[in-house]
Amino acid sequence: MNTPSDPVLLVAGESGLCTVGLDGTVLATELVGEPVVSVAVAGEWCFAAVQGRGVLRRRHGGEWENLGLEGEVLWTVTGRADGVVYAGVEPAAIWRLGDGEPQQLSALGDVAGADDWESPWGPADLGSIVVDGDRLIVGIEIGGVAVSSDAGGHWEARNEGLFDDVHRVAADGSEIWATTGLGPHLSRDEGRNWTWEAEGVDRGYSQALALGPDYVFISASSGPPSLWGPDGAEAAIFRAARGPGQTRWRTAFSDFTGNIERQALAVSGALVVAVTTDGELLVSRDGGAGWSVHRGLSPATAIALR
Repeated sequence: MNTPSDPVLLVAGESGLCTVGLDGTVLATELVGEPVVSVAVAGEWCFAAVQGRGVLRRRHGGEWENLGLEGEVLWTVTGRADGVVYAGVEPAAIWRLGDGEPQQLSALGDVAGADDWESPWGPADLGSIVVDGDRLIVGIEIGGVAVSSDAGGHWEARNEGLFDDVHRVAADGSEIWATTGLGPHLSRDEGRNWTWEAEGVDRGYSQALALGPDYVFISASSGPPSLWGPDGAEAAIFRAARGPGQTRWRTAFSDFTGNIERQALAVSGALVVAVTTDGELLVSRDGGAGWSVHRGLSPATAIALR
């Protein structure tokens, strides 16, 4: 049951964008029937990427404003509290919107190895963006990680030891995590050197990623969708303590049927939430120790906490 102090979830999928309580109650539905591929919250702003319509933003309770990129293949959005939003697209590129005309941060295309970016279906995608002041970190499938310290004016590829099929990136200071098609990786020096940190993860295709104050959480499945068997993704959430030394993962929860896609897991303090492609809402209020499952949502691929 929701309490007045509980946050709510913005849940995105092919059928639109829903505001959902932690008890699974759908409180509102927007962008009905539109394929919302990504959603983000920053300050008083909400941002959404709608395939075929572009990048949208609104203040909480306000009307949606279209910022552009209607013709781009959108993968992800990440916003700032001043209303600026960054969007990742396919072929892999990053755009800045919300403070004038849309601006492609084209210097990304000059990093070492960019000419070799690709994906199993053709063009590479830029599917993950971290915004930390003037520092930007992007994850590219297939192309690895690139970092800019001047808001996108210059970039450096940082892939030493990293499997470059990158699905999701998260950062806290110099510590950067990445989920990849070969499990999770960790860098403690802002991406200059990476180690494969997958001990305890018993399925190799890692997807979603979120950092809590004490733990890091990922989702992983038996493989990419093309290799799923009759039982589907066979996905699970894994948890590992943050800190020095080798990372040791434990299965946090696996009693659900759908897949947790790359943008479908979020953490805020002790609250951990995820949504699945089978319309399940998974909630832990104690840092991943115990879980509740609420079913009946539409298939979901991305969430944000508000």
